[in-house]
Amino acid sequence: MKVLHIGGTGFLGSYIVKKLIERSHEVTIITRNPDNEMPFDKSKVKFLKGDILELDKIDVSDKFDVLVYTAMVPFKPGRISTKKFNELEIITRQYFQNTIDFAIRQSCPLILTSGASFETKGDEIADESWQVARKGMAALGKCYDEIIPNIKSKNSIPLIEMLPAQIYGNGGMFDKMINMAKNNKIVILGGGKNYLQRIHVDDCADAFVLAIEKLPIGKRFIISDDESVRVKDFMLQLARLFGAKKIRNIPKPILRIVIGKHIFNTLTMNTKVSNEFIKKELCWKPKYSSYREGLKTLT
Repeated sequence: MKVLHIGGTGFLGSYIVKKLIERSHEVTIITRNPDNEMPFDKSKVKFLKGDILELDKIDVSDKFDVLVYTAMVPFKPGRISTKKFNELEIITRQYFQNTIDFAIRQSCPLILTSGASFETKGDEIADESWQVARKGMAALGKCYDEIIPNIKSKNSIPLIEMLPAQIYGNGGMFDKMINMAKNNKIVILGGGKNYLQRIHVDDCADAFVLAIEKLPIGKRFIISDDESVRVKDFMLQLARLFGAKKIRNIPKPILRIVIGKHIFNTLTMNTKVSNEFIKKELCWKPKYSSYREGLKTLT
């Protein structure tokens, strides 16, 4: 298949690209910096130099079987002020809208990535029928909830929605957590009693490849492993693997002041989800059924 990828040099995107190359698909990536070092064989990928904010300026002569979007709005770790959040919200809208307009011009299916941001209580388990909880940083994507229904009602794009749980693995911002553990430090934020569903980046990339190859148009998929896990248990397991002894807990009141309400609400949300639909529809199964197996792969 001929695959055009926006976000193919990112954490998740690079894993997807590597798997597509291995399966002999033709991959073209839109990136601002095609000369940068990439975590895959660059000689087997085509590059289009361009910015998501200026997709209308990119001259694309090829026709593609599918457009894949896994890009993230860039922001530095740390406290997010209301002003900064509003700026990121505007950019997020531009990212989504420009990608959708681009897909319409290309007349090809679009695989669009959001996130498994659901707010559950007690024994509740969210599935694809649930409304995404636009809370914390997930509120950046509230434009998604305005744009997507319009696309579906008009059938303007053959659309597939991918909703990954929190992705972990070697690479991306998760490397900072690995390095902290290697340096004998683990930080548990806000007590860590809440559940946040996880997915290993390798398993997540497998799910995307299946969606690319099967093109289940009109479907929406939660991508997660098989086990719900509390934030505290996930971090303590990471500490055990790397022998980290200095474990620090930042209480919620202090945490909220330090990181701001937007990231605070993201990190303290309670989320349990089901992956049964994607298993059934795409015949996908995670290699790492829980965080315990997945964390063992970290280096």
